[in-house]
Amino acid sequence: MKSIIFALIILIAAALGSALYFYGTVEPCRMLAQDMARDSVGPVAEAFGGSRDELPEGVEKMMRALTSQYDTSTCASKLWDGWFEEAE
Repeated sequence: MKSIIFALIILIAAALGSALYFYGTVEPCRMLAQDMARDSVGPVAEAFGGSRDELPEGVEKMMRALTSQYDTSTCASKLWDGWFEEAE
């Protein structure tokens, strides 16, 4: 039983650590705003020789204004759908 609890704790720590590494936050609405900014402006930045990950700060702020209308569960659901929609 202790090993199952320990494994769950390790999985949760790994999930939180990877969110912090990739997004710099564990708040789902901010993570969703970053994904939305990359998806909307990223291809244009790449077309002009820029990086999809290095977008102007204003773009992410604009997306945060959109995600501020959502509650945390909606942001988490949209984030989850975005991750697995791209994988298909």
